[in-house]
Amino acid sequence: MAKISISEASRLTGKDRSTLHRHIKSGKLSKIMDGGVPFVDTSELARVYSSFKAPIAVQHDAKVLQNSEMRQAATGGVAVDATGEIELLRLKLQHAEEKMAIEENRRRESEHREREAREEITRLLNIVEKQTYLLNAASGQDALQKELLENEPKKGWLHRLFN
Repeated sequence: MAKISISEASRLTGKDRSTLHRHIKSGKLSKIMDGGVPFVDTSELARVYSSFKAPIAVQHDAKVLQNSEMRQAATGGVAVDATGEIELLRLKLQHAEEKMAIEENRRRESEHREREAREEITRLLNIVEKQTYLLNAASGQDALQKELLENEPKKGWLHRLFN
């Protein structure tokens, strides 16, 4: 049957990865090393765990033989059981679609947060502009009042005393 990673086997059987590693270490479950990466055969999972159901073709015996003969002819005499691999690919596709949906939601949330941040920046910039305008207007009025006082003719000391 098909070789799958320990993580994928964990997902398919509903067992934790640590449980699978413990069963491999104890000899209850066998693993296959391929390029230094451990894999588990789906037939091995079906043997050890009853929760793992390998897809079984429910067909008439004659059709199965015919399909097997056709498969052998197409693969040069090597019999290949692709139902496990097809099921594995379906599960991987479903997993990839779920990941894409999660990432799409994250993208939407991030765009929403970015929009809110831009609105907050715009609001704060408007406040700064108004405060700057008010400060400039106030300093301009102070300068105007000083100028008016300086241009006013000086009054004598008697006028200042009695007014």
